[in-house]
Amino acid sequence: MRDPWLLAILALAAVLRIYGLDHGLPFVYNPDEANIMARALSISQNLDPNYYLYPSFFFYLIFAAMGGLYVVGRLFGRYENVSAFTVQFFEDPTDFYLVGRLIGVVAALATIVVTYHLATKHFGRTVGRISALFITVAYFHVRDAHYLKHDVPAGLLFVLALWASDWALVNGGSKRFAVAGVVLGAAFATHYYMIFLAPAFVLCHWFYRRLQPATTLFVAGMGSAVTFFMLSPFVVLKLPLAMEHMHENRRVVVDRSLEVGGSFFPSLGKYFRFLAEQGLGYMMVGLIVIGMVLMIRKSGRHTVLWWSFPLLFLGFISYTFFAGRYLNPVLSTLAVTAAVAVNGVADRFGKRAAMCITALACLQPLMYSINVDRLFASEDTRTLARRKILKEAPNGETFSLQSYSVPLPQSPESFRESLTMNNALHELDRGRKFSNLLAVAETERKSFRLYFFGKGDEKNRIYLSYEELASGLEALRTRGIRRVVLSYSPGPPQPEVASLFEYVRREGHLIHRVTPFVGKGENLAPYLDNEDWPVSSSLRYKGPVVEVWLLEQEVGPPETIR
Repeated sequence: MRDPWLLAILALAAVLRIYGLDHGLPFVYNPDEANIMARALSISQNLDPNYYLYPSFFFYLIFAAMGGLYVVGRLFGRYENVSAFTVQFFEDPTDFYLVGRLIGVVAALATIVVTYHLATKHFGRTVGRISALFITVAYFHVRDAHYLKHDVPAGLLFVLALWASDWALVNGGSKRFAVAGVVLGAAFATHYYMIFLAPAFVLCHWFYRRLQPATTLFVAGMGSAVTFFMLSPFVVLKLPLAMEHMHENRRVVVDRSLEVGGSFFPSLGKYFRFLAEQGLGYMMVGLIVIGMVLMIRKSGRHTVLWWSFPLLFLGFISYTFFAGRYLNPVLSTLAVTAAVAVNGVADRFGKRAAMCITALACLQPLMYSINVDRLFASEDTRTLARRKILKEAPNGETFSLQSYSVPLPQSPESFRESLTMNNALHELDRGRKFSNLLAVAETERKSFRLYFFGKGDEKNRIYLSYEELASGLEALRTRGIRRVVLSYSPGPPQPEVASLFEYVRREGHLIHRVTPFVGKGENLAPYLDNEDWPVSSSLRYKGPVVEVWLLEQEVGPPETIR
């Protein structure tokens, strides 16, 4: 850490990942963030999250972070007691999500530090410095560190596993292999896809030690198994149920990819395009190809250590529905390999040539990183639409909208009506989530009666299925719905959604339109959470195009907010 180059890189990395960290808050527009936080906080009632699409360790980590938030807040007088702390989450969860997102920032910075030291050990300080810089500017690493999600912490655990594996394989000894097993088990307990570290470790063991002595593999295996059980015990204790959840996740993530992309590595091309066009840039991807050749020539053992997991992992995710965030666990390898290529340039053409190559390789991903930070620091279109609706819509008006659309305040009457419709009015007597939400609803100065399109399991919502609306808007009118909020995603909507949108446009009157675009950028894709559409300088806000429609009398020309 005494290297001033590393300190400067960490400062830049921190700025890129902290700027705009409060995006969207106090509203949460990424459904994964809301789901992860809900599962983590449920641990206060039951150590079993009752959710096995992910292992449990990350939920426990977040819960511990929330405990730390409470202790610090109590010491500084922000929370009087646990009850006040709980109420704060329902009134304004900004503190909670900022702390949760900071886990990703810390993991990102730690990834840079560990990669720097391990790359320096294997390939020299120049490679360590450049690889740290390449991780710092990597677009998807900057972007995903702004979210409360697993992928950036998984990247840290990958490089920690490399460090522990290298330490054990080079020096030997049961204690070192036990430590390596513990790190591997922690990685498995964070995300199931990290299981590919296991065959990668066996392969590295063969290259380093030819599987001799075999007892060391047993020690590492036992260490990883015990650690996984300690950090995610209910995945093991409720294995049949966990397998059901995993099978359902496979149906959504893997089968959908096969349906869309064919049978042979259907998503691999999308990952390469994303890396070249956004994630790392064309020049850095070219350096990775060159660096891999140089790495193989220089040290076969180090090549196997750095690349065995990434190759297995890339083979796996090429059969998943494409998501750029899945590349975070292999970023360290990609950055180090590109840095090896730059070091080769320095050896052959001198340091000035290497510096020019490094600077040019950083430009494309850095541009995307700065652009996405700018959007994170801006307003969300859904927040802007909420503000406009609160200003102009009458109190008690009835709206219908999509989930994760504009976060309109729900009236107490609508809240109780929803619980009654879902046979859940008794939930108010339990004094937990719904009683807190109702208490917040009762403090709103203006609130609305709400209906939601589609299907869902939230008991405080009334859902209108698209099937009900297949023949027209009569189902809306019979419920007294006068205003409809539509959110537009890139690409053609599902047929049932497109049909509803067409009915609303035909029979309603547009009164407000909020667009994320500047000028004539409407043909571009907006920036949406959990999507990988390219960020553009023609975007002023994050979020989708939002329209508010009135289903009754004629009104004046619509107002467009840009």
